[in-house]
Amino acid sequence: MIHIVTHANRDLYADELLQAHRQRREAFVEQRGWPLSVREDGGEYDEGDDERAIYFLAIDKAGQVEASMRARPTDDFCVVADVFPHFLADGPASAKAPDVWEIARWVAVGRTRGPEGFNRRGELRLAVIEQALACGVRKIVGMTDLYLLGPAMRSGWRVKPIGIPADYGQGQGVAVEVEVSEGAVVELRERLALDRSPRLHIQPGHPLQALPKPEIEAFAETYDQSASDISHFLRTVVRRVAEIETAEGEEAAVRLLADALDIVRASSRLDA
Repeated sequence: MIHIVTHANRDLYADELLQAHRQRREAFVEQRGWPLSVREDGGEYDEGDDERAIYFLAIDKAGQVEASMRARPTDDFCVVADVFPHFLADGPASAKAPDVWEIARWVAVGRTRGPEGFNRRGELRLAVIEQALACGVRKIVGMTDLYLLGPAMRSGWRVKPIGIPADYGQGQGVAVEVEVSEGAVVELRERLALDRSPRLHIQPGHPLQALPKPEIEAFAETYDQSASDISHFLRTVVRRVAEIETAEGEEAAVRLLADALDIVRASSRLDA
């Protein structure tokens, strides 16, 4: 699943966001030599990392971030429009509006970078356009290295260049637009063989928020798959509670059971 992190629930993801910012430093500053700002915590940040930023995080079973991306409305700040306006054939105004998002700082690490990570990266791409569609966004813009344009167009996104390739100081780049539509969502879901959304949006105050992120994913997936059969869901929960009791003790099992029952009563707070 792909975790959606906004200003409202950012406190729940402090550790994961720090991981993502540090991975950005490693990818862009150390490996590629981009002259970007690095803070004392070891993470890379720019003007877009503010209260309007939306982060999409792929988290593995060990709780480690394996891929991330930032999206943000472009009306007050947009990297391609404000820093590289000459990349846009129709000028910077064409990319700046409250219903236009810019994606930036895509990072994938480890096995998620290679061919075996295609579907995992695809889940992140799908989560981005699904969330954009749900928020009334009409298009997504961004910049990519020219050599990555081909792979991006074969990734499952409906991508098109919206300017002439140009030098950005550390390579050749091109501005792109990603289509946001029901058709784009359906097409990518079919390509990934997914019959449900990969998004996981933990709202503040959700009864499961204190659990490790992989545990939250497991409960969300079980609930989603068993929504039409609550008895099956509860049987699955009972088995998991028994495992937790054996491994961690009775108190941990009781807490997990209480949280599982709460998710049934309060599942509307978890928008997956």
